[in-house]
Amino acid sequence: MERPARGTCRHRLSAGQGPPHLEAADHIAPIFETQGHDHYLLRLPGTGRMLVRHGCEVTVEPDSDADLTAIRAILTGPIQSVLWHQRGLLPLHATAVVVDGRAIALGGPSGSGKSTLAARLSATGHMPMADGVCAIDMADGKPISVLPGIPHLQLWRDALDRLGIAADGLTRILSTKQKFLLERRDGLVDVQQPLAAVVVILRRISGEVAIERLCGVAAVTALRNNVHLQRPARALGRDPAIFAALTRMVSAGVTVWRLRIPDDPACLDAAAAQVLTVLGA
Repeated sequence: MERPARGTCRHRLSAGQGPPHLEAADHIAPIFETQGHDHYLLRLPGTGRMLVRHGCEVTVEPDSDADLTAIRAILTGPIQSVLWHQRGLLPLHATAVVVDGRAIALGGPSGSGKSTLAARLSATGHMPMADGVCAIDMADGKPISVLPGIPHLQLWRDALDRLGIAADGLTRILSTKQKFLLERRDGLVDVQQPLAAVVVILRRISGEVAIERLCGVAAVTALRNNVHLQRPARALGRDPAIFAALTRMVSAGVTVWRLRIPDDPACLDAAAAQVLTVLGA
């Protein structure tokens, strides 16, 4: 089967009957199985089965009582990352914004404030181009770049409150959660953008906003910790290619930073200002 081009977002999504197991699976985990590089089966009780093949095909078999909003969230998050891994791209657990024609990826674990910080930057004219999963194209002979993804930011109710944004009228992402979609209808980024920097967010209880540049092994390690779906990627045999991609990213001049942010809404503007300084480093 012919793979799609590396730098495209296209894939075929269909509803159908998914297999209970992969034939001759070479990795079996509690909720997923893999066969070689090109077959991944996700099984979620109460949600359904999702089969990803060759980086271009997704078959979904929902359970009869499945929450469709949960399926949508899985398709645009974990399943999208599996597609990227199978396609030879590098998905980071990050939100990307475009500043002066270059992309900055805001990395960090769930709840670290990636989308909130991106929303603050967006309010000052810097456009988001991917939220939650940021796909990096490392094709030989081309600049390291970020693929356009879902540009709409996913924000919890407390983050909206911090930003002074009313939740009324916003789409709720999960029917059981107070998480909403903040859509931007103007100036969407629909082409790849060169990646200038990765800023890894570290939340802490108190202190001041502080940023530091990471170099060498520390930079590669920070990037490695932000690869999305590390266990499935390892099962798909992606570890050697991922390590090579990360070391190339650092050696090619993509800077890596650690941004420490205290749990204080008043520090959001200072954090956004620190992010903008990385382009001049």
